[in-house]
Amino acid sequence: MKLYFRLVLIFVLVCGLSGNDSRIASANFSRSEVLTDQENLDLCKIFSAEKIARVDSLINDYSLKNRFNGNILVAINGFNVYQRSIGFADPVKKIAAKPETIYQLASVSKQFTAAAIMLLKADGKLSFDDTLVKYLPELPYRNVTIRQLLHHLGGLPNYMYLTDRYWSSQTPPTNEDVVTLMAKYKLPAFFQPGTRYDYSNTGYVMLATVVERVSGMSLNDFLQRRVFRPLGMTSTYIYSTADTSSKRRHVDGFRATRSGYSRILDTRNNGPVGDKGVCSTTGDMFKWDRGLYMGSPLSQDLLDEAFAPVTTNTGREIPYGFGFRIKECNGCKVIYHNGLWEGARTNFHRYLDTQNTIVVLNNTSTRINHELVRQIEAIIGGDAKIVYTEILAKMAIEEGVDPAVDYYNDILDSDNEVIVNFDKIDSVARYLQKSGKLQKASQLEEMSNMCRELAGILNF
Repeated sequence: MKLYFRLVLIFVLVCGLSGNDSRIASANFSRSEVLTDQENLDLCKIFSAEKIARVDSLINDYSLKNRFNGNILVAINGFNVYQRSIGFADPVKKIAAKPETIYQLASVSKQFTAAAIMLLKADGKLSFDDTLVKYLPELPYRNVTIRQLLHHLGGLPNYMYLTDRYWSSQTPPTNEDVVTLMAKYKLPAFFQPGTRYDYSNTGYVMLATVVERVSGMSLNDFLQRRVFRPLGMTSTYIYSTADTSSKRRHVDGFRATRSGYSRILDTRNNGPVGDKGVCSTTGDMFKWDRGLYMGSPLSQDLLDEAFAPVTTNTGREIPYGFGFRIKECNGCKVIYHNGLWEGARTNFHRYLDTQNTIVVLNNTSTRINHELVRQIEAIIGGDAKIVYTEILAKMAIEEGVDPAVDYYNDILDSDNEVIVNFDKIDSVARYLQKSGKLQKASQLEEMSNMCRELAGILNF
């Protein structure tokens, strides 16, 4: 029970002190003592220095041994502590990847389609339990609901079968063209809606079409107005080969071969959007990540629903929310999605309890992303020594010496073998002193000295 209590205490403190505006805990300090965003970032990098070095070493290894090409961003406690471009954006022309390189997100796009639906729900324009045919009445699938499509419980047939077999025009099909094909050929549903889970690109194309009909705007225009521009995601847009007004800014996809790479050209199925089509950068995806914590553009009530699993009519729980997959990693809830489409391999993983984030964007079809994410996940996960050290330092900085020393006494009582990196705390104090935060630095030094004495007494 002592171990359980200690872990719960650590969890609560980390969630309460990580990644927040320092002004909320600076009531006892003068304005000059309030940490800036850059100083908070620098402190996070100091605390996470060993993790950052290990991530960098891992990325070097993947670059050399696995021919990784792409962009990677790692955030810890809500701070972007590591961002790196590896290899080529165009391995045929030897054009290097850069932080501003824009990638097709593939199925990571689905969360934005879901966000558009949620915003329309918040506007009172639709309900999750409305039927699809309320908005697309020409379709033969009468009992499928918006909610079922969000969760992949709709059972709709594969639209790419129809476009590949029946679309003969040189102009790629739009979402409306897909609806026309589905209404004309009336392929049977895979199953009764709500009874099974079947990952469905068709469902998200239909959801995107609902957004367009209800809003009177293209999906791109709607998301630009409601999500991308408000969050400052200036490099993010939706690409459709059927939309000649949309300028292409993202890199091509490539197929990795033994002898090199071959370019993958657009197909007719790059016309429909909603299941794919969003193009972005690691930096913009981090802005989206932070926006999801701020309650804007989506309220927390909507996100709670979006991040919850669903149960089928037969009682089976499905770990898929609204455009996000759901899992647990070391007791932490993870909201994530991966993508694969014409060379693009993408990963967007959010660790809600710690506000850690991993973004990997790769356009060379190499099957290494998932293992890379897993290894980064293992590196930036919990480490008791680092957690204790950071909690102690933040308590001294934000609440004062006495609460930090009391906490140290508590954890020593529960485990007298606990290790705190006081050298790290001293380096934080030196950083604060150089930054002119003299009161905070003084409190940190005082706390460090008192805790060292306590440790010396207990270890005598």
